[in-house]
Amino acid sequence: LYRTTYQRVVSGEPAARSHFDVYLGDGLLFHLREPCVREDVSIAGFVKVIPEDPKSLLRGGLPRWRKGDGLGKLSVHFRRSGVLFDGKCMLVLSLPDYPVSSIRTGQRKGGRVHWEVEIPAR
Repeated sequence: LYRTTYQRVVSGEPAARSHFDVYLGDGLLFHLREPCVREDVSIAGFVKVIPEDPKSLLRGGLPRWRKGDGLGKLSVHFRRSGVLFDGKCMLVLSLPDYPVSSIRTGQRKGGRVHWEVEIPAR
């Protein structure tokens, strides 16, 4: 399943390229990297989902404690949401069901941004 999904996703163009290539499709956000080693996935990641209408956050989709600043912030832990196989890594996250304006994603290392990209969701 991982290999099939990985091949299907990389057959398209990424929405952004950085330390990971980032793809959008079917309500999902994919982070892919090849070659990939454990050090690539040991760094904490983040995803900030910027809604088209900030009031969307008040109507659902996020827990109350994540609604305050108008950004849907998600901490990303590769061990929970990703896989490392055949020298590749893939992280798959479901996007919220409200209309999204843009997505900012990346990784932080030692309190500093290791890499970050912002992509329009359309």
